Amino acid sequence: MLKRIHALVAAVAMGGAMFIAPPAAATTAPPAPEHLAVSPTPVIVSTDTGTAATFTFETAADTSGSARLIDPRGHHVSLTVSGTGTYTATRTFTPADRPGWWKLVATATKDGESTRAIQPFQVKVQVQRATSLDFDASPDRVGRGDRVDLRGTLKVKERTWQGYGGQRLNIMFKPLGGSYSRVATATTDSSGRFRVAERAWQSGWWRAEFAGTSDSQAAVSDSDRVDVRASARDSRITGFDASPDPVADGGTLHLRGTLQIGDRWDWDGHRGQQVKIMFKPDGGHSWRYVTSDRTDSRGRFQADVTATASGWWRAEYAGSHGVRGSVSTAEHVRVRTPEPPVVVIPRSAATRIVKFNAGPEPVKRGRTMYFRGTLQIWDRGWDGYGHQKVTVQFKKAGTSHWKTVKSTRTNGSGKFYTTTKATSSGTWRAVFAGNADAKRSYSHRDYVWVRR
Repeated sequence: MLKRIHALVAAVAMGGAMFIAPPAAATTAPPAPEHLAVSPTPVIVSTDTGTAATFTFETAADTSGSARLIDPRGHHVSLTVSGTGTYTATRTFTPADRPGWWKLVATATKDGESTRAIQPFQVKVQVQRATSLDFDASPDRVGRGDRVDLRGTLKVKERTWQGYGGQRLNIMFKPLGGSYSRVATATTDSSGRFRVAERAWQSGWWRAEFAGTSDSQAAVSDSDRVDVRASARDSRITGFDASPDPVADGGTLHLRGTLQIGDRWDWDGHRGQQVKIMFKPDGGHSWRYVTSDRTDSRGRFQADVTATASGWWRAEYAGSHGVRGSVSTAEHVRVRTPEPPVVVIPRSAATRIVKFNAGPEPVKRGRTMYFRGTLQIWDRGWDGYGHQKVTVQFKKAGTSHWKTVKSTRTNGSGKFYTTTKATSSGTWRAVFAGNADAKRSYSHRDYVWVRR
């Protein structure tokens, strides 16, 4: 202060004039923007149309405000604000925007001076990709229990539609008057295709469903109807046998077999049905009818015919309402000319095996079978022949050779009993080989069906 007074005094003393400028006013920056807000936060983009976000902030009354955004890569995005003192701006974020942390930069300006405030916020892009599901069930009409081919393609939209591989789908079925339930699953291949086969037991609609993932939408295919018609049941003739082979010219040929009805999974004897016995001689070209028989309660049939020529024998079933016909395998029998009779002086007694039975019938494979009967010898009448060896023989269905399976001995009354394990369907008999006092004899044949 003393220096300024001294300078003024010096100036006056020198008789000169001098302008003393007042000190310059100090400029100050305006207050920084306050109450920066982003709504919603975080900004979640979940649709192609995007999500609108609102930005607000406040400045002092004598300042102006502006704002901009900075994306995660540092690029500036302009905003248009409106208001005075309290400012508002909006922007719609779309799947094209980069997800991550953004910044709201608000600026307050006064007399060329400005201050800024920054509010970080997060943008999440969670748009699920669109999917489509094509589906076909064929054929449109099937028999009950037949297979339906179920196939289709799952696609997802990236920039273009393309196959969506490695995805699990549910195969759904809705019967007439019912509701959908899952019957199978399938997984798409690298091209998005899938294919499964299921048995159809009733008419209804089939479709495929995709549950979606975190980044792909769920999809349901169109429904495809399949009608199930009541199909005719199948029949078959099993265990057909013609014996003995060879047989003497004019001798008796025994023909046996079983007629069964089923639906390819379960078979039962078909009772009360006519089965025809057909014959084709060696060198012949056609089959001719010989005789017929009706099946018993277990579907079994039998016929005895006189052998006159070598040739092939088979059984035929014409079918009935709702049941398809069937034909057995053919059995060849050779007829031999008998040699001139030889007078033989009997030196041993006759024997016979009566009441032979193989059971149970039918029997499940691996279960125990039993065989029982009685060996008798003629001595002015038929008496039980005790303590004699009897063998049980078996001929598998479709073959012509007998094989000894088990041996046993009769008790004091001539009765015998033994068991074995069931392995396959075929014909059983008991044989007494004879001895110095008694002749050989055979029981009647008993066919047993073995179930799997």
